[in-house]
Amino acid sequence: MTGFRWDWSEPPDPKWWQLLSTLAKRELWAIEHGLLAAKVAALTARALTLSDEQVEQLSIAGLLHDVGKIALPAEVLQKPRPLREDEYTQVQRHPSVGARLVGAMHLPSAVLEAIRHHHERVDGRGYPFGKRGDEIPLEGRIGAVSEQISAFLTPRWYRPPLSPARALERLSALSGSSLDPEVAKAALSQLPSLFGVSSLASVALCTQPMPLERLVREEEERLWRTLQSFTHLLAQEMERLMGRKFCQAFFEHLNAWFARQCLPLHFQKLQLVSRARWWQTLGDFVGFAHTLIGTMQSALGHLVGAPFLTKWLDSVRAKLPEWQDAVGLRYGLWVWHREGKIHPMAVCDE
Repeated sequence: MTGFRWDWSEPPDPKWWQLLSTLAKRELWAIEHGLLAAKVAALTARALTLSDEQVEQLSIAGLLHDVGKIALPAEVLQKPRPLREDEYTQVQRHPSVGARLVGAMHLPSAVLEAIRHHHERVDGRGYPFGKRGDEIPLEGRIGAVSEQISAFLTPRWYRPPLSPARALERLSALSGSSLDPEVAKAALSQLPSLFGVSSLASVALCTQPMPLERLVREEEERLWRTLQSFTHLLAQEMERLMGRKFCQAFFEHLNAWFARQCLPLHFQKLQLVSRARWWQTLGDFVGFAHTLIGTMQSALGHLVGAPFLTKWLDSVRAKLPEWQDAVGLRYGLWVWHREGKIHPMAVCDE
């Protein structure tokens, strides 16, 4: 298998990624699950010859389909054993909560419908409405298939990820029973493209689970390069304004902190260097990036004051390539700007 191939453009609105990052603090693979569901939804929609606009809307819905889980208690979300009836009732609310969250961002109705119905099943045994067959909007039927494939391939609290071969078997078995057969057929036809192989027969030979990092390798690389670039530019500015001795002491303290945290990182000649991959999920990596930039911001703020620091950090950020600034926005790395943040629980409580 050549690896996971992306062929869609990531939605640019950072608020969507803030939701995923919030969920990833409790469901560690939430970003991977959303990205993969988005990819499957886009491929399936193309196979059904839907318009480019519909493909984009369904990929956004795939990305955000599980954000309603933000409202679930951690002990329910992370339970490795079967849920009690009252706990399962709570879980059944997350598609409706997710649709309200997304509705608050004024996204198209097709996105809301896909999220609201992604756990409906054509046999009527899904939730939250128990709709059957064509009672479920097409967006919801596509959302159900894309969510299911992504769930097969990513970890759950109660099991490890399935192999592509096992996912193929499970999807084939569910087609026509709980999943719309035409939509499932379209998704099956795209599995070779999803995994970068030539045929379904080749997918059937992939009997080992895909490492989680392979699902988001390109996204992790973008985030790492952005973090490196920003910290390097900031270090150069610090050396220019505060002198080499100050910078040496500053980064020695950061390197000592890395060592205490057992992180294979260090600053060398003002450049952040990694000796090995230390994060388990993309959510872990995002959390670390927030912590590192926030720590540097806090330390510098005590020295130069908040008003100057904000302008200074913005001037450093302005030197980044446009795509790196977009990555920083996507994952909320520019922590000195708090405006525009969404407040999920306020929507969940409505």
